[in-house]
Amino acid sequence: MSKMNDISHVTGLSFTAMNIIPKNKEMKPVFHYAFEKIWPKAYEIVGEGVVRFHLYYPNAQKVVLQTYTDCFELKKDGDCWTADCNVGTGFIGIMLSVDNIDVICPALPIGFGGNKPINFIEILEKDAVIKISDCPHGSVVMDYMKSSVSGRMERIYIYLPPSYNSHTEKKYPVLYLQHGHGENETAWVNQGKVNFIFDELIAKGKAVEPIIVMCNGMVLFEKENEFYVDAIEAFEKMLIEEVIPFIENKYRVNAEKKYRAMAGLSMGSIQTSVITLKHQYLFDYAGIFSGFVRDILSDYDKHLHPELLKTYSKNIKYIFRAMGKNDIFMKAFLSDDKLLKDNGVVHERIIYEGYHEWNVWQHCINDFAQKLFKE
Repeated sequence: MSKMNDISHVTGLSFTAMNIIPKNKEMKPVFHYAFEKIWPKAYEIVGEGVVRFHLYYPNAQKVVLQTYTDCFELKKDGDCWTADCNVGTGFIGIMLSVDNIDVICPALPIGFGGNKPINFIEILEKDAVIKISDCPHGSVVMDYMKSSVSGRMERIYIYLPPSYNSHTEKKYPVLYLQHGHGENETAWVNQGKVNFIFDELIAKGKAVEPIIVMCNGMVLFEKENEFYVDAIEAFEKMLIEEVIPFIENKYRVNAEKKYRAMAGLSMGSIQTSVITLKHQYLFDYAGIFSGFVRDILSDYDKHLHPELLKTYSKNIKYIFRAMGKNDIFMKAFLSDDKLLKDNGVVHERIIYEGYHEWNVWQHCINDFAQKLFKE
């Protein structure tokens, strides 16, 4: 694998893997690290979907590695625990247990999912849409907005396309892009590589340059010593009343319906369905990835009014729905098929190879992007 493609393994913590974790915690800062004084390389890809793990836990009695679909018990080999594991391809979440305690391994890439930090690895599919090249690259910036809805300072990730800083008179369309349950505003960049996907599409003339806005859709509240997430009405209010005005006042965007899109994966697809159905006057594009029109999380249904459904594809220029062929939520997707057909909602529908996973969502955004903001 080329050094350029190593970029696709970016984590939320570091852009390149340094692999220089000292075994001796008291080791002073140095510029030369002898192999015997640092942790060994934690993993290597030895076959299609097969990873050889080599995890340094010299005092452990048992090490178990789980993915979202499989469980592997590693074997002790000196100071390390090893196994050849067929984990598949794409973005693979790794849950590690050392002596029955869940741990984050500092030698493996670190992301965020399931409301917590997670380890992961990536093995690109043969038909992966992530292709890292030396084409012009956009910027991903972090901005901050005080929200009266959440009562917190909200961090927003914003992709600015390659020409944004040089074409200072140009205004850009906006895609509001949401993550899934248990994730946050970092997911589409750290795990989805959406910035690299758009960089390539823009360079090849396949996509119009947009600004992409990524918010934390897990709007958290505390009440009577309990925490709860309002990902529907609270997020809807925050996006419509706070985020969109914030973006349109601070960035050079076209603030017209035809230049505004929304999309999301899984929970983010519910948010997209709710918001674009209820606010058809605001958006011309809707992307529902591994996706739900009905809210399968909270049974919220105020957006399913027959009049809203009947005008949906009349008022929204392009509606995109997709699901992985082996997705565990396929039954809900097929049920939404009937709902949309019964209400005459015209849209594009695609079934990809895969599960409820980033392989599918990257294909979703790659295809959706090529339909946006084109006359």
